[in-house]
Amino acid sequence: MNERTKSRLGLAFRLLCVLATVVVLWRFLRGIDVDRFTAALRGADYRLLVLAVLLNVGAQFVRGASWTAMLGARHPVRFGTLLRYELAAQAASSLTPARAGEVMRLWMLRREGVPVTVTTALIVLKKSIGAVGVALLALPVPLLLGFTGWVPGVVLAITAAMVAHLALLVWVAHRKPGAKLPAFLRGLVDGMYFLRDRRGFAGASAWILLGEIADAAAAFVVLRALHMNLSFAAAILVLFFIDFANALPSAPAQLGTFEAGALYALGLLGVSPDLALAFTLVFHAQQAMPQIVVGLPFQLHYLAVRRTTQDSPTAAPVPEGMHG
Repeated sequence: MNERTKSRLGLAFRLLCVLATVVVLWRFLRGIDVDRFTAALRGADYRLLVLAVLLNVGAQFVRGASWTAMLGARHPVRFGTLLRYELAAQAASSLTPARAGEVMRLWMLRREGVPVTVTTALIVLKKSIGAVGVALLALPVPLLLGFTGWVPGVVLAITAAMVAHLALLVWVAHRKPGAKLPAFLRGLVDGMYFLRDRRGFAGASAWILLGEIADAAAAFVVLRALHMNLSFAAAILVLFFIDFANALPSAPAQLGTFEAGALYALGLLGVSPDLALAFTLVFHAQQAMPQIVVGLPFQLHYLAVRRTTQDSPTAAPVPEGMHG
């Protein structure tokens, strides 16, 4: 398959994802009662919304700690530095398309002596472990909520796929990379070193899972702030569908896919479209706005540093794949 064909298939897949997102959004938004929607927003408990924002900020500290655990003694970086990098990367991903925050993270950690291949491997592993964590949390939820039919089967199938994917990465990490592999792929396998450390793997996984639980807790708090009497298990199911939808190509800050996942999950839970939309918009704002407000100054600072470094005649060359 040549590059042109791959490019066309990739574009077709993106368009299909966008079309599916639009269809899901149209299906739910056409039944909106504007009066009930605005009443739900006006009647929100703002004390609980402040708590949700604090949970978001706390989750950033947890994610910074997860990077400390993953990098370990092999690439020691101070927690404060990693926290600033996390905030800058989150702001970049919220404001620009194509997960630009992760590209920025490659450059920031390279400044600390972490090879691009190691950071790339850890980004993949962190996302995989997080996906497994959310899937395992969601696994008993359909039964707890009384779902029958296809919902438990879909959750089980996605959980099995996520666990199998992580197991494959663990297996690859424990194999010695062949000399015939390109240097970049050998570097990726080597970058999975913390999977070979049971203690490091357990510690990093615990931090990553704690971050996902913080997001589920924030979803539950937002539900209660909007006076929606749904359980913590329901909040986990909503987060599960949001994460699954966000895996698809999307706009900055996962605009569209985030809403589609949340609205679909709340529809399954019997929530009316107007209340579901109120929750979706508030929860998305709770997820994105604190990261932008807190992280944007750090993002702008590191972008200025990067521009100055690249303009310097004595600056080291940036490896391929680093340019954003």
